[in-house]
Amino acid sequence: MTVFKKDPSLAELREFTHQTLTMLSEQNIPDTPEAHESRDRIESLAAELDARLNAPVTIGVVGEYSVGKSLLLGTLLGKPDLLPVEAGPSTGNITVLELSRGEPGRPTTADENTDVAFLTEKQLAACVGAVLDDLVRVLDERHPHLGAGVALADYNPVTDARGWAPFEAWYPRLWPAAGGPVAYEAIGAAHRDAVTELCRIRDAALSQRDLLGTSVGVSRKAVGAALVLGAAQRTPEIPPKRIVQPFDTGQLKNSDTVVAAEALRRAFPLVEKVTLRVEVSPDHWDLSGLISQDTAVRLLDFPGINAAGSFGRDTYLSRRELVSVHTILLVISAVRPESKGASTFWDMLCEDGREPQGLASAALVAANAFDLAKPPTLMDVPEGPLPLRQLLSHSAEVNGVHVYGNKFVHHREDGIVAVSSIAAIRAHQLPYTETSSETRERIHKALADLDPPGAKRWEKIADRLRRADETNPWTDRLRAYDNDGGVQRLRLLIDHHVRRHGLDQKLERARGSHRKLWRELSLLQRQVHRAAGGEQPEEYRELALRLGEFRDLLGLMLPTLYQLTTPAPRVGGADGASYAAELGGRPPRREEIADSVRDDVFDWREWQELLGRAERDRNHLVPRSEPPAQGGIKNLPRPGRTAAVAAQAPASEESADVTLTFLDRFRALVDRRTGEEHDQLRVWFDHWAAYWQDEFGRLREWMADPATDSLLNELFTRLRGSAHRADSQLNHLWTALNPVHARERVEELASVPGPTSGDQENRFPMRAPHALPWDHRMPRLEDQRSEERERHPLLVVQLRQHTADAAARLVTEHLGRTLALIEKDLVALYSKTAEYLPRENEVRAPRKPLGTEPHSGGDGAGAAEVPVEEPIDILIRAWSDD
Repeated sequence: MTVFKKDPSLAELREFTHQTLTMLSEQNIPDTPEAHESRDRIESLAAELDARLNAPVTIGVVGEYSVGKSLLLGTLLGKPDLLPVEAGPSTGNITVLELSRGEPGRPTTADENTDVAFLTEKQLAACVGAVLDDLVRVLDERHPHLGAGVALADYNPVTDARGWAPFEAWYPRLWPAAGGPVAYEAIGAAHRDAVTELCRIRDAALSQRDLLGTSVGVSRKAVGAALVLGAAQRTPEIPPKRIVQPFDTGQLKNSDTVVAAEALRRAFPLVEKVTLRVEVSPDHWDLSGLISQDTAVRLLDFPGINAAGSFGRDTYLSRRELVSVHTILLVISAVRPESKGASTFWDMLCEDGREPQGLASAALVAANAFDLAKPPTLMDVPEGPLPLRQLLSHSAEVNGVHVYGNKFVHHREDGIVAVSSIAAIRAHQLPYTETSSETRERIHKALADLDPPGAKRWEKIADRLRRADETNPWTDRLRAYDNDGGVQRLRLLIDHHVRRHGLDQKLERARGSHRKLWRELSLLQRQVHRAAGGEQPEEYRELALRLGEFRDLLGLMLPTLYQLTTPAPRVGGADGASYAAELGGRPPRREEIADSVRDDVFDWREWQELLGRAERDRNHLVPRSEPPAQGGIKNLPRPGRTAAVAAQAPASEESADVTLTFLDRFRALVDRRTGEEHDQLRVWFDHWAAYWQDEFGRLREWMADPATDSLLNELFTRLRGSAHRADSQLNHLWTALNPVHARERVEELASVPGPTSGDQENRFPMRAPHALPWDHRMPRLEDQRSEERERHPLLVVQLRQHTADAAARLVTEHLGRTLALIEKDLVALYSKTAEYLPRENEVRAPRKPLGTEPHSGGDGAGAAEVPVEEPIDILIRAWSDD
């Protein structure tokens, strides 16, 4: 396959898209079904690429309901009452905030009108199908007697000619009378709630008049009143009845806010998203550094996952829109950071093909409501420098944010900020008059609970953390919170992130569309050339086309296989491998695993114990341990254990004074992490195989056709000289089209035992078993300076580093060997596949016997003409890297 020039920029991709559309207007398309289909796909892909190139850098604000996303977003923009803010879940739809820079001295303002976009009929069918399929699947697993699959399998009420009738005939079974096949109590309320949501969608779909697929301008007040999820209600005690109340564009545009809100409330299940234009005051957030020709910015406030009143529609809407999001601002609760909703969003992003490494670079975490986190008293911790580990062990809130936030940003500490909308509202004197009276009362109460103005509740702890470690992330994080609730730090974080990663993330999404477009252009070019020849039968034109498509896919795959064991380029780097590696994902990155293993070693409590002993020692040396006490009360053996057995038990607990303790820790860590990395390898391969299984799907279906098989047998037998060789090579091609078949071999390689006990002991940086210098059994050195040097805490730090490095090397070296074997097998399979594929000029029908057609060669009028360069040839040559 002709290769596109390396690392195209956004400007180059824009020019390429323009030239592609120009080429289509000039190119004569062969009059064959496949050529016309290819042209249509090129037009569609060019439109997709153009849309991604011209789309703003999009920041998705996601999280579980009730974490205060909407209030935080409004506060961030200088207008806390910008979006509906209620005690319960309030954001029922995706809200798009299109940002522009306002005038200095003026407050942040929003347009009085919004654009309400409704689902198309196709999107509505997909949404209903997703909710219904999930409901049927779960019910068939748990309550097969309800007959969900029998009644509703392969059925979609939006597209089915029977409409909603089959659904309406079935769903009352979830409200069974006494004596039914399944008791009422046995059917979970969540299933009845999902049916209730489908009924609301049904009522809206039957009530709307020509609204599907349209966008309607509606007043912001009407939207604020209508597009909120109602207070959590009890599950209906009887099956919901059909309620049809017609509404149309005129009612939505009504100047009477009450009328418009009521119509929009009925239309709510059909709304895809609401777009609001906001002029942001530069006094609050100066966007001039973000907004330019290439970096227009918009914020997307997503519906809270798991909100009462929504049972699948919000997930469907979020999944569709998250595909185009460049940066994710994940809002978690500072007092309960680990939430199912945040993980749900993250899983959706991973399932849609994003790599965990790329996601980590695209993510920011805001720990909201940090005003509810109270500084710990630390009464049992000596004054002076405060190691972060001690703060984490004394503050559940700080520890929760530290641990859970890092799961999303992968130890990129500058990606986490502690914030409080309430503290920011007071610090910046922001008005919130457009909120409901209930919300205003809650904000008043929360403001009253804050510390007095000017108080720096975290300053003392922040300073002690700095004195212990100037590089720790929490000093600046806590001081930023004390300053203004952390909102200014969050703005700066977004500024920096968009400038550093925004264009890279946008370029990543555009390149995904571009790869598909380039591949399709290569297919059309072959069809144009084939049509110019004119002599090949239809079946051989199809054969050449499909084998060419196979060759193109291998051209994309093989470079990624050769790079499996090479270090991955950093996001935003200029390495062209970065977007080749997106095809199926990257295996675990050894440099990241090494860092993680080192972190695990650094977390061993024994290091903290030794450094703590030195910190408390008046000479700041690791003091010698005390010998075990003699005499005293002897232990009593437990029931069932004899005194002799009890006497054989260790006399003391594991000690930080002997190397055997650290060796045991070392072995356990290496064994555990080796197993975990093997699991990661399996996950990566499953993702990789699923990606390419899907990419090869059309070719697999084509090759499985008996007519295709017969044609391939004829061609390969003719080219290879024997039926046996042809059969062997075709079997090889079929194997290559089924990458999931390699799962068994990868499982075998990933199950190879890790480093042996002997390997571990040989690489362990301390002599074992051996007492360490601070063990009471070690003789004192006559030279005081030598004694001090042996027990200096620096020795502990050095031992910790050497142990961490040794563990990291053992784990990553084993992973590297395993990955090299996987790479070797996959490269062997697919490089041989590329070798077996016939060249394009070899895919020809058998020659007819001599004399059956007039000979057309020679120098006369019948001589072959010099081929004319087609518009598609000019385009591909101009942009080719060959």
